[in-house]
Amino acid sequence: MLTTFLKSISYTLHPLLMPWMAAVYYFAVTPMQYPPNKISFWLLSIILWSLVMPLFLYFVLNKFKLVYSINLKTSKERIWPLLLNSILLGYLSFGVFSQSVCELHYFFLGALITTILGFVIAVLKFKASIHMMSTGGAFIFMVLVNLHYSYSFGGIFAFFVIIMGAMASSRLHLNAHTVKELLAGLLVGVVPQVFLYNYWL
Repeated sequence: MLTTFLKSISYTLHPLLMPWMAAVYYFAVTPMQYPPNKISFWLLSIILWSLVMPLFLYFVLNKFKLVYSINLKTSKERIWPLLLNSILLGYLSFGVFSQSVCELHYFFLGALITTILGFVIAVLKFKASIHMMSTGGAFIFMVLVNLHYSYSFGGIFAFFVIIMGAMASSRLHLNAHTVKELLAGLLVGVVPQVFLYNYWL
């Protein structure tokens, strides 16, 4: 029962879903008035470039025996997915959101930096947790959105801590990562978002 619950956390908060969740949260709370058709376009673009395309590329890489499992169990298997995903995130940051939504431009720029750092770490044969990278980055972005608009952020920060604890417990229980790999992933996910917050308008 516990294993099933912890697995569900890893699937529900899958790295490929985090950019979309962060954007949905942003559009739900921002006081900025964007046309509904533009919001729909942006959310569909995120689904296409951060979910559908990575899955397609995974199957291509799998066919060419560059990856063997959707879980990317070794650091070597992470190199190509992270490299290709950095290109997709770069397009979202500088193509889709370059002049459209400042906060999401910097969110995806932070995600791009995180992915590049994850790629470098994988090349160095260390397996930082991609779940912690993406979830940490997305949820700290939500905290920063509240801070930026002078909303109360105590509740969302507490939620961030709970989510991070649940994700870490899940990955440890499933023997997917060590504590060091989880902490490395969390830092790589959170620090770029916090740093880029200084550039928000």
